[in-house]
Amino acid sequence: MHERFLRLISVLSADLPEREQAVALGILAVAAGESLFLLGPPGVAKSLLARRLKFVFRQARSFEYLMGKFSTPEEIFGPLSISGLRDRDVFERKTQGYLPQSDVVFLDELWRAGPPIQNTLLAILNEKVFRNGGQEEEVPLKLLIGASNRTPDGEENAEAFWDRFLIRVELHPLSSGPAFQKMLADTNDLYHPQPQADDQLGEQEWFDIQKAVATVEIPPMILETLDALRDEAAKTIYVSDRRWKKSVRLLKAAALLHDRKKIDPLDLAVLEHVLWQKPAEREAVEGLVLKALEDFGWPAPFEVDILLQKIQALRDELQGLTRRSKIVTQPKPVLYDGEYYAVVGYPDPLSARVWAQDYALWSSEREVEGEVFFFRPMGAYVSSRKLSLRRGEGPAEIVIDGVLYALESVPEELTVWTRVIPKGSELKEWSVKAEAVLQELEEGSVALESFLAQKLTDAAGHLFADSRHAQACQSELKWQSARLGDAKTGLIELMETRNPELLGDL
Repeated sequence: MHERFLRLISVLSADLPEREQAVALGILAVAAGESLFLLGPPGVAKSLLARRLKFVFRQARSFEYLMGKFSTPEEIFGPLSISGLRDRDVFERKTQGYLPQSDVVFLDELWRAGPPIQNTLLAILNEKVFRNGGQEEEVPLKLLIGASNRTPDGEENAEAFWDRFLIRVELHPLSSGPAFQKMLADTNDLYHPQPQADDQLGEQEWFDIQKAVATVEIPPMILETLDALRDEAAKTIYVSDRRWKKSVRLLKAAALLHDRKKIDPLDLAVLEHVLWQKPAEREAVEGLVLKALEDFGWPAPFEVDILLQKIQALRDELQGLTRRSKIVTQPKPVLYDGEYYAVVGYPDPLSARVWAQDYALWSSEREVEGEVFFFRPMGAYVSSRKLSLRRGEGPAEIVIDGVLYALESVPEELTVWTRVIPKGSELKEWSVKAEAVLQELEEGSVALESFLAQKLTDAAGHLFADSRHAQACQSELKWQSARLGDAKTGLIELMETRNPELLGDL
């Protein structure tokens, strides 16, 4: 299916430079059963694009209309049946050749339509039925394309109608010189592209695609990504729950068009054309989507943490072989007022204290001029003096002017490790395990690089994403690859030194 639609996009966008993405998004709208809106100034090929998109289908019945201030429902939905009113007293329309009997519909300058037209269109978009007199007629509509040079601006019912256009494509005049020159020199027939009949869709094929889209899987990670994206978007942009819900079907359709049975993070690139309400929001939406892809993106094909846990287990095992622990009790200074240690036995009626942060910086080998603070028995500060100070040799000791004093303390139990010589057989067994884990790390690194290369190859042929999205999606894989590289270096060092203390956090 992917190759088929690549060919279709190529034919329908031929001789239309810088419009390939618009055609691709139009085909996505067809696959998802959604509507497309083309926004741009006059003369940027909105009408031409809309007319070309009807060639997605074989023998599609199409209808197009340029809305005006005085457009009437009769011009869109068909004239009243005089015979029906005269002979059967029924108020119904003759819909043959009008919107209710069309597969592809293009409505230009949509916001000029009055409420009666928009209300009827809303019913058709919501329910795919047209209420004609006393009957409800099924509408074969497969693609509705709206166009205008502006977004709605306070027109009655326009906001609700605008929300129904799930995909919004902003078109601009040609930006590059070569594209502009190609347009000027082109003499081909732009209105009658010639796609291969086998590449076009028949009516039953379209229905089959609608059913197939519903079966595409939504991985839990995609739901988490959308949830995070919604939280970020809500800070600056309003996106209705209806659009979020319909966006999932759009992502499913994108996956199906790439012959996949589940959504890939790269498919979220289409949301750049879904989440904005005003053109001014477009840049912010692009940033939000790219940030979401960076934060989530392509997951590793295996659990990297499981490999890292094996290295941690090796370190713990080596520590058990080369270290022995024992519990010792030593004094721990008592902290007063959250910042002072009290000196026991200092010859002064006031309580002598030193600042805990200063004490932590002193050594037992070098004296410094430090400050001793004096407090009344009830805790009130009185004064301070500069004295010669250093730490004592033991814990909770201080030397003041050459005299050793204890700091007020409480007993504390600590685990102390001492090195021992392991048994040769045990160390050999550990080395065999370490070699096996190292081999797993090397295989994991190769698998990760191969997986990333395949993902980038697939991304190059993605219909709706570009290099920006692929770059963002690979952030997670590159981070995991770096973790594996660091873990491999750490394990090799552990095997060479047999010192578990050298291996940092993984």
